Amino acid sequence: MPAPSRVIGDAPVENSRQADRDRTLQILRIALFIGVGVLFLAIMQPFFSAVAWAVVVCYALFPLYRRLVRMTGGRETLSALVMCIGVTIGLIFPLLYLSFLLGEELTKTYTTLAQLVERRETLFSEDMQNLPLVAAVAERIEEYERLSGTDLRTAVANNLSEIGAWLVNQLTQVATNVLLGLFQLGLILICAFFFFRDGLSLVSWLQDLLPFKRERQQMVIQRFGEVVTGSIYGNVLVAVLEGTIGGLTFLVVGLPWPIIWGMVMGMLAFLPLVGAGMIWIPAALYLLFQGFYGKMAIVCVAGAIIGFIDYAVRNMIVGKHSKLHPILVLFSVMGGIALFGLVGIVAGPLVVAVGMTMIEIYRSEQTAGLLPSASDVPS
Repeated sequence: MPAPSRVIGDAPVENSRQADRDRTLQILRIALFIGVGVLFLAIMQPFFSAVAWAVVVCYALFPLYRRLVRMTGGRETLSALVMCIGVTIGLIFPLLYLSFLLGEELTKTYTTLAQLVERRETLFSEDMQNLPLVAAVAERIEEYERLSGTDLRTAVANNLSEIGAWLVNQLTQVATNVLLGLFQLGLILICAFFFFRDGLSLVSWLQDLLPFKRERQQMVIQRFGEVVTGSIYGNVLVAVLEGTIGGLTFLVVGLPWPIIWGMVMGMLAFLPLVGAGMIWIPAALYLLFQGFYGKMAIVCVAGAIIGFIDYAVRNMIVGKHSKLHPILVLFSVMGGIALFGLVGIVAGPLVVAVGMTMIEIYRSEQTAGLLPSASDVPS
């Protein structure tokens, strides 16, 4: 019979080997999880934009979908199909039409402006040069042209022509990529159908994946809903206000197609800072070179009001719902657009707000003693 001391002496060694095996298996599990996660994100990356747009559309219209489900006697599949058809007819087709109209008219506008500038002997008319402020500016411009050897009028005309050529190129690319656009549209509608029909169960499944207690999970989901709601309705309100002001301004000064241009400015309002300015700035320049200085001043005042609405109202509404500082809202929207495209107007503030919520949860649990603090970690 073996000596007891030998059995007792081998036990710590066996326990150490088992601990090493468990640690190795844990590392392998983590590595496998990370590897599969990276591959999953790589596979889904081309479809992120379609999925994100489907989420935004479904969240905005989900109350209408629930009402439709009640009207159809609980037929969720039929209701989801009707909602997708309604989104296509009432939202996507008009947006596509306005997008083509916008590109065509902007191209004509910038080309016309370039021709107007080139036909003028000077950048400012004689009537304008009689004004003291304009005369001082014209004198400085002439001095700059004399010292630098450049013709500012020609430079402005060339820049306007380049913008027009760039817009023509973009329209050509849009025309050649119609099939790709239709494929993307089809993906959005397919995702929207399943998000409408299975949205509640999907949210419940995602909530269970969060590594928090139930009340913390509810906190994250609630913040998600607040940010998406604020981003959607804030941007829609800004678009309506800017489009209305722009359309009324065009009507007052006698510019053509005020309703169409108002709708276009409303669409462009979803782009922060530069959106509606793509319309009212060329309009103001057109009136300037035609000699309608009073009308130009009216358009510039309206543009300043639009700029104030674009910054103040958007940041106020989105910041109120997301509980983010206004400057953080601005940076998150612009960064979101740079990273995700147009859907970044929602995705940007959403990522920042959810990240801030995670930090708040960590801090609250650390304060409650549920997580170890840095001082508790052995060195």
